[in-house]
Amino acid sequence: MAANHSLSVSEWHKLSLEGTMLPVRTLIGGYSMEPLIRYNRDYVTVIPLSESLAEGDIVLFSDPYQKRYVLHRVWTLENERVLTWGDNCDRPDAWMTVNDIWGKVILIERGKHKITPDAQKGLLYARFWHIAGRAYRKLRGTVSRVYHRIFTRNNLI
Repeated sequence: MAANHSLSVSEWHKLSLEGTMLPVRTLIGGYSMEPLIRYNRDYVTVIPLSESLAEGDIVLFSDPYQKRYVLHRVWTLENERVLTWGDNCDRPDAWMTVNDIWGKVILIERGKHKITPDAQKGLLYARFWHIAGRAYRKLRGTVSRVYHRIFTRNNLI
């Protein structure tokens, strides 16, 4: 009979610090990595950080300001400092140290599809997505302002 064990992310992290290197599989509950990782639909498998990081890796860490767990992409590495940024976010997170990173995503599960993240391709994808997203938001804002100027000045709405 197979045993089903459930650990919280903080319990998993504590075990990893003690030397137990278990992967954790969890459902994602946020929009910051969309469209690559979809809210409440995609599962990710995270392993404790035991190797060096690369720009483009997707990592798990705890946000000390908002008291939540975050899954974002490594954007910049400078010595032992790390800058992360969610693919669907307007700005990067605060700088942190490599020691603040809890784990690294090794698998994304989307239904029957299994996606193995590639750091270099992921970083290119993220950079494109940030540029495209910024252009889209700017265009959407401009269209909205023009729409409101035309229709509110002429009392058409």
